[in-house]
Amino acid sequence: WATYSVLVFFYLNIILQIEGSKDARVGLLFSGNHTTNLFSLLFVKVFEITTSSYSHKNNALNFLDQLSSVYQQKYILTSPVGVDGTQAFIDEICKLAESNGLPSESFRSSLSEFSADEVRSHLSEAEKFLSTTLRSESGVNAIFTNGR
Repeated sequence: WATYSVLVFFYLNIILQIEGSKDARVGLLFSGNHTTNLFSLLFVKVFEITTSSYSHKNNALNFLDQLSSVYQQKYILTSPVGVDGTQAFIDEICKLAESNGLPSESFRSSLSEFSADEVRSHLSEAEKFLSTTLRSESGVNAIFTNGR
C-alpha cells in the first residue's frame, strides 16, 4: 500500500462545517491506463500539485471544486487536439488558481513540464491496486470509507 500511496494517493486536509465536524481528511485515488487522455492527465496532475503544495490554503477546496466543474463541463469527453486544446485548459486552470489566491505561475510552470507518460504509469499502478487489492472493477467509481 505504501508504494501506491506515494504514487497516486492524494491527501487533502479540509475544513468542513458538517454537523459539528471541524476537520476532515479526504483521500482521492485516481486510476487509468495507457489510453487516458491528456485532459484527464492534466486534471490529475493539478490535484497532485494542489494537494501536495497548497492543501493548507483556505481556498484549495474551492479551487478543486471549480476545476472539477470546468473539467466535467468542457473537457471530460473532449479529445485534446494538439497544443492549443491543452494550452486552453492550462490557461483556465491558472485563471481559477489566481481567482482562489493560489499561485497561477506555479501551476503553469508545473503543467508545462509534466510528463504524461509518468502520470499514466502512476494511474496504471493505481488501477492494478484497485483491482487486485480492493477488488474494484476497472472503470467504476467507488467510495471506500473507514469513518467513525
